[in-house]
Amino acid sequence: MRTLIVQLPTDLPHPAMAYPHAVVGDEPMAQAVKLQWAASSLLPRPASPAETVALVPAAALSWHRVELPAGLHKQPARWQAALQGLLEDRLLDDPNQLHLALQPDWQNLARPWVAVCDRAWLSAHLQALEQAGLQVHRIVPELHPPSDTAPTRITALGDADNAWLWVSHAERGVWGQTFNTDTPHLAALGLSDEERALAVTQAEPGVVQALSDRMDLPARLMAPGQHWLDAIGSDWDLAQFELRANAQTRRLKQLQRGLDSVWRSPAWRPARWGLMLLVATQLLGLNAWAWKTRADWQTQQQGWTQILRETFPQTQVVVDAPLQMAQQVERLRQGSGQLGAGDLETLLAALGQALPADLAAPKQWTYQTGQLRVQDFKPSASQQQSLQQSLSTQGYQWRAEGDAWLLQVNTPAEAKP
Repeated sequence: MRTLIVQLPTDLPHPAMAYPHAVVGDEPMAQAVKLQWAASSLLPRPASPAETVALVPAAALSWHRVELPAGLHKQPARWQAALQGLLEDRLLDDPNQLHLALQPDWQNLARPWVAVCDRAWLSAHLQALEQAGLQVHRIVPELHPPSDTAPTRITALGDADNAWLWVSHAERGVWGQTFNTDTPHLAALGLSDEERALAVTQAEPGVVQALSDRMDLPARLMAPGQHWLDAIGSDWDLAQFELRANAQTRRLKQLQRGLDSVWRSPAWRPARWGLMLLVATQLLGLNAWAWKTRADWQTQQQGWTQILRETFPQTQVVVDAPLQMAQQVERLRQGSGQLGAGDLETLLAALGQALPADLAAPKQWTYQTGQLRVQDFKPSASQQQSLQQSLSTQGYQWRAEGDAWLLQVNTPAEAKP
C-alpha cells in the first residue's frame, strides 16, 4: 500500500504555502525518501489503496508524562478533561486551546506520554488538506519518545545555515535547539557525557560534518527525510478526542496497513511461507483422508455385493446391496409364514413388553403395514423416556405424531459415500 506523507509547516496555512511531502511504496523501510514541496492543491494523489499521513513537526509539539487516575480507561467521556486538569499547571497556554493526544496503549502504562500542540493550528492544516481533496488517515509526530528500554536518540536535521539538534529521551521526552557555530557542547542539550556516549546519533548530509567537527559527535549519515519512515512506522496517532471524526476510516486503513505489511514485508516472509506450507499440508491431508474414506466405502460396498450374490445367486443387478438383501430376506420370511418385525402381533408384543408397570395399555390403535399408531394415550415425560429407551433396544422407533404416537421398525441408515 502506497503512503503519502505530508509534513505540516509550523506556520498557519495560506494559499502559497508549500508542504514538504513524499510518497513511499509497499515496503517503506526498504527505500529512500524522495522529498518534494508543493502547495496543498498540487499534492500528489497516490494510487488506491493508499494512505495519507500528516506529520506534525517536532518543533510544534511538547511532551509531558502524566499519572492518570485509576480506572480512567473505563470512562472515555472523562479522558480529555482529566488530561487538561493534570497538565494545566505545566502548560503556558490555556489547555482548552491545545490539542492533547495520549501515547498508544496508554491504558497499560503507569506514566504514559501526552503530546501537546496548538489545536487551531492543527485543525487549520487538516482543513486545508481536506479542501484540497486529501483525506488524512493518521496524524503522527515527527519524533516521539523511545520506549523505556530503547537508547536515547540524537537527530540532526537541516543544513549548516538552518540546523536543529533533537533529543528523544525515554524519561524526558523530545526537545531540541538550533545548531550553529555558537553551540559549544552537547551538554547545552542537557545530556551528560555518559548519555552522549550511549546515544544513537544520526544526521542529515547538510549537518553531519559540522556536528562531527564542532561537537566531536560521530553520527550516522541519514538521507533527508529518512526519519519520516520511523515516524509512520510507529503506533502513534494524534487524531484523538475532537479529531476522531474519521476514526472508523483510520481504523480500516490501519488494519489494511497491517495486513499489507504481513503480506509484503520481508520480515514476515518466514511466517508467510509457514502459513502457505500449513495450508498446503492441510489440503494434502484432507485429500488423502477423502481418498481413504472413499476407498474404504468402495471396499465395503464390494463386500456387501459379494455377500448378496453368494447368498442370493438369482440377483442379476446390484444397485443397493443392503436394501436388496433385506428385501430378499423379507420375501423368504413371508414365504415361510413367519412373523416379521413390522407385523401387528410383533409390534403389539414389543409395546406390551416395553410398557412401564404403572402405565395402562392403550385401548385404541390403528395398524398399517409396518406401523402401529396409538391414540388417546398420554404417558408422562418419564414414562415416555422409558418407553423410548426400551423400544429402541428392541429395534423400534417410538415418536409422537400430532396427538398420537407412532411405533415402527427402525430403518438402518443407508451407507453413503
